[in-house]
Amino acid sequence: MTENVQSPAPELFPFEQETFHAKYQRYFKMKRGNFFRSITVFRGLWECFQNLNDVWHTEIEDLEHLRESAQMLPSAIFRYAHSRFVVAMELGFSCCIGDAYSVLRGGIEAVAQAHKIHREPNLASVWSEKERGEEEQRRFKQAFEYNKATSLFPSQYGLGELFTYWKQFSNLGPHSGVSSVGKSFEQITTGQTISWAMHYFETNPQRLALYLFALLQASLYMQKAFYSCFESRLKLDTTLERMRNTVEQQKEQQRQHLWATYKLHELNIQPELSDSDE
Repeated sequence: MTENVQSPAPELFPFEQETFHAKYQRYFKMKRGNFFRSITVFRGLWECFQNLNDVWHTEIEDLEHLRESAQMLPSAIFRYAHSRFVVAMELGFSCCIGDAYSVLRGGIEAVAQAHKIHREPNLASVWSEKERGEEEQRRFKQAFEYNKATSLFPSQYGLGELFTYWKQFSNLGPHSGVSSVGKSFEQITTGQTISWAMHYFETNPQRLALYLFALLQASLYMQKAFYSCFESRLKLDTTLERMRNTVEQQKEQQRQHLWATYKLHELNIQPELSDSDE
C-alpha cells in the first residue's frame, strides 16, 4: 500500500518473538503494519470511524436505564451489532477487507432483527427460543429469514440501503465465491511458468479507499437504524445530535476527498454502491 509509511509499533515484542513461529510472525507483522499505515494514509476516514464509534457509545449510555421491558432485547441486539462494527473497523484498517465485510454483515443482520423486534415485540420470544427445537427454528426462519427484502429490511423504515450492503458484503465476505476468492489471487507469469499468489491483505490504495468508505457508509446506516428505534429518547441529548451531524459532515468530506484523490470513478462504481438486487 504505502511501504514508505512507517509503523510506530516495533516489528515484534520479545514475547511475540518467543511464542510466534516464523510463518505467523511474518503474517502478524504485515497485519499490524497495515493497520498503522492505513490509519496514517486514511487519517480522515479513521477519524470518521472513531467519531461514529463515539456516537454508538453515547447512544448506548443514554439507553442504559430502559423502563419498558419490550425495549430490552432490541437494545441488547443493537449493542451486539455495535461490537461487530468495532471488530470490522479494526479488520478493515488492517487490510482484511473480506473478513471486515463478513463481520459487519453479521452486524447488519443483527440490526435488522433488532429493528423488527422493536416494531413487533411479539417476535421477541420467537427470536430468543430459536435453538429450543425444530418447531422453534421454523418459526424463527419464518419471521427473520424468509423474504428478507420486505420482511427484515423494509424500505419504508429506511432499511433498504442496509439490505444492499448485506447482499454485497455476502459476495465479498463470508462465502467462498468467485468475488471473495478471486480478488485474493494474482496470476504470476515467469517465462513459461505460471503460478498463483494468494494475497491475504488488500493493499491497493484505490480499492482500499473504496472498500473502507463502503464499510463506513454501511456502519452509518446501522447506527441510524439504532437511533430511529429510540429517537424519542435519544433526541433529548443535544450533544448526541451535534456528534451525529459532525459524523455526517465528515463522511461527505471524505467521500469527495477519496473520489478525487484516488480517482474512484475509474473503478466504475458510484459514490453510493449500487442498490440493485442480485
